[in-house]
Amino acid sequence: MLLQRKASNPTQKSKSAGPPPSEDQYRTIFECHPDPSWVLDRATLRILAVNDAAIAELGYSRDEFLAKSYPTIAEDALAVRQQLSSDASSRGSSRLRLETKAGDSMVVDAVWLPVPFNRVPAILLTAEPMRRGLRRLLQEAEGGRIRLEALSRRLVEIQETERAEIARQIHDEIGQLLTGIKLLIAADGEGKGPGPVARNTGEPGSASERRAEMLRIVNELIGRLRDLSMNLRPPMLDEIGLIAALRWHFERYTGRTGVRVSFQHEHADIRFPAAMEITGFRIVQEALTNVARHSGVKEALVNITTDQKFLKLRIEDSGVGFRRTTEVKASSAGLIGMKERALLIGGHFSFESAPGAGTRILVELPLAGRSDKWK
Repeated sequence: MLLQRKASNPTQKSKSAGPPPSEDQYRTIFECHPDPSWVLDRATLRILAVNDAAIAELGYSRDEFLAKSYPTIAEDALAVRQQLSSDASSRGSSRLRLETKAGDSMVVDAVWLPVPFNRVPAILLTAEPMRRGLRRLLQEAEGGRIRLEALSRRLVEIQETERAEIARQIHDEIGQLLTGIKLLIAADGEGKGPGPVARNTGEPGSASERRAEMLRIVNELIGRLRDLSMNLRPPMLDEIGLIAALRWHFERYTGRTGVRVSFQHEHADIRFPAAMEITGFRIVQEALTNVARHSGVKEALVNITTDQKFLKLRIEDSGVGFRRTTEVKASSAGLIGMKERALLIGGHFSFESAPGAGTRILVELPLAGRSDKWK
């Protein structure tokens, strides 16, 4: 029987463990294994069984394999025989070089362990071709490159959008207010007083009225500058922490977008490391921006919890959703930005979405090194 499992104590079996896997089940596992695998006679190293993956990778037929001993298909046959013979009674691993039927070389990472096979001491040997591992690494590297390119584009877009918005606010709002103050000061300098001409030009008629108007403009200017500063970085994030900063943000967000935020959280006064609070705030901020722009709903949920290891964020809506294949497109590049923010501090980011089923974003940020500063 292929790969029969030995019980460590046959007289003590768990009543709930159920029957052991059958021979057919073990054989199916062996045959369906994605990597080339062989069963070798432990004494002679002759091949007793081979799976389909080995046949496909090396090109030999099953009968050709069974007529061989394993080292005869290895370029370093003597070294392989010595290593397997010396380690046959225990687990082992090595990097081996195999020769395909076409005469090509294949470098593999091989692992083996002793198993019984048809009541004969045997070795189960499995090899992962290096080129397959390299291909997987290249695919992962390519995926990382694509994510980084999308993130770079997103960062440039965000930077230019923020610059344009700051420039507009400075020019259109703050600049206009400063111009108004300048005109009022100039009017006072020219000694203009009450009269029909002054009233027809829209200027306040008396000095007290002009002073009141200047005070109103200065107060409005201070408010605009405060809003501009808070949009760039809320000071309460540093002063009173993540939870309070999010409450403040939700009020302003609802006022601007009309989207209500249901906020569920624990430990209102707990403080986290600065990097974690900034990351959590920006991820929630970006996720809610996407809700307002794309979901088509008027309510979103933000949930924040902690356990022994993680600060956990959940942001979800019941809106239009989207297909996951759009993740790396520019329209949803915000997802990549959120993911990269989480990864930068060792966290984990995932999301669930489907057309018509809304979107759920799940983030875990590690609490290692957390500072529990209570206020």
